[in-house]
Parts: sequence; structure tokens; C-alpha cells
Amino acid sequence: ARFRRAILHHFIHIPWPEPAYWALLPAEFRAEVCQSLLANDIVGFHTVQNARNFLATCQAFLPEAEVDFRAGTVWYNEHLTWVRAYPISIDVQNLRRLAASEEVEKYVAELRPLFGAQTVVRVDRLELSKNILRGFQAFELLLRRRPDLHGRVKFVAFLVPSRTEIPAYREYAGRVFRLVERLNRRYGRADWRPVHVFYENNYPRAIAGMALADVLLVNPVADGMNLVAKEGPIVSRRNLVLILSESAGAYDQLKPACLSVAAADVEGTARALDQALGMPPAERAQRIARLRAIIEDQDLTWWLVRQLEDLQKLA
Repeated sequence: ARFRRAILHHFIHIPWPEPAYWALLPAEFRAEVCQSLLANDIVGFHTVQNARNFLATCQAFLPEAEVDFRAGTVWYNEHLTWVRAYPISIDVQNLRRLAASEEVEKYVAELRPLFGAQTVVRVDRLELSKNILRGFQAFELLLRRRPDLHGRVKFVAFLVPSRTEIPAYREYAGRVFRLVERLNRRYGRADWRPVHVFYENNYPRAIAGMALADVLLVNPVADGMNLVAKEGPIVSRRNLVLILSESAGAYDQLKPACLSVAAADVEGTARALDQALGMPPAERAQRIARLRAIIEDQDLTWWLVRQLEDLQKLA
């Protein structure tokens, strides 16, 4: 009773599935999930599509709910809930300070001899949703088609161990490492190994890797946002080209200046890698300038302020 007039705001960081996926669950489960969230005054998501999916889920499984897609609201049990998209971002200034730090500079110096004339980089937790296997398969396809790239182009992956106690994750990690071994065995030579993997939780080293990258591959099957796609352009020293899957939450904001891929399209990802590596310097500069402008304008403070402004409207 003490908090009867409190304003409640709940933010959901993971993608919200379409109603068809919720239909796989028992009816009482999906209804209770929606009902509990509608006790909040605001329910926030990273993307407009996730917000729409939530509205559609309420419409599908709560017959008494009045859902207004245009206004982004749900009236249920004599209570109005706003459903909003607030795309999370990064602290640009703090990231730039870290990228210029002695620690990162040390890693930059260590990585330079490892990198090729051109280098593809990825930074991810090693888990199924990040789609790491297909990224390496696309690189293998590129090497098969472009023997002129042998000895010149490398793929350096900074992979963070994740949920290693779960059998499915261990099995997926094994498949990734076996593919890397096969790639290096098939295409490598005494003076060149096409793929190098750092398997550790070392954020400063990963920042150094993105600083030196020519191409940043971010191709998750599903991701609430994916901040790597925003960190890379900010720290890049080589005007990296961002390859981003349409199923990453960051895609909505960054699609004007990235190369788009479908997460399951190995062929399309291989073509995007080829395009990125061959992109003229002027276009690279133009694209990364656009990415930086978007990220700087819609930074972490912007994300927080938009939520506080909506809370103020309800106060």
C-alpha cells in the first residue's frame, strides 16, 4: 500500500519473440508473463519490432486487453501500460578513454604483428546465438573463391567463454574450434595462418583488436542489441567496415552505414566479406563517419534520458 502511487518501469534486454513462439508454452504461462509485465507503467525494449511483438503477444493471449499499436499502449485490468523502444548504447567518452589507455596501447603493439595486410575481426561470447560457426564458414568460402587473398587476409576472433557447464554450449564450442583447425590446416602455410582465436575474457585486448580491424563481423542469429557493433566504429583506427546481421538489435540504428547480411546466409556473408575487403577508402571513410555520428548522437546518456523523460510525463 505504501507504494500504490509509485511509477514502475521494466526494461527487457533480450529480444521479445512473436506470438507464434509464445504459443509453444502452456496457456497459463504466457498469460501470466504478459499480465505481470502489464503491472508496470512502462515496459521498455531495445527495438520497435520487439515492442510490437510484445503488443501482439498481449493481443493474442489476453482477450480482455485493449491494445493500441499506434499509441504503443495496453489497457488491462483498469491500468494503462506504455510500451516503448529505447535502444541501449555505449558511453562513447569512456570508451575512447579506454581505447587511448596504456593498457590498450600495449595490446595494440602485441597484435600488430599478428594481423594481416587486411584483417577481419569479431568479438563475441562463444554461444549459439552469436552465429560464430557461420561466420567462419563464410570466411572459408571466401578463401576458396579468392586464392589471391591467401597470405594477405586474416580472421582474428576474440571469443569469451560462456556457459561452459551446459553441454550444448560445450558441443558448439567444439564445433567452432574444429572448424578453425580445419581452416588453418587446409589454407595455412609456414608464414601465414588464416584464423587466430583468443579464447578469454579480456576486454582491453578485444578493444585493441577492433582498433586495428579492417572489417568487423557481427552476425548474431538473435541479439537484444549487440554493443560490439557500436564499440567497433568508435575505436577504429583503420576506418573499419561493419558487417551486421539484420537480426541484431543494433541493425535498426546502424543499417544506413553497414553492410547487411541475413544471419543464416553463409553465401551472402561471404559476399559481404569480399565487398568489405575491397571497398574503396573514400566509401569506408564515409560509412564510418555516418556510423560514428549515429552512435555519438544516440549514446548511453540519450538512452537513459529518453526513459527518464517518459517517467516524468507519468509523474
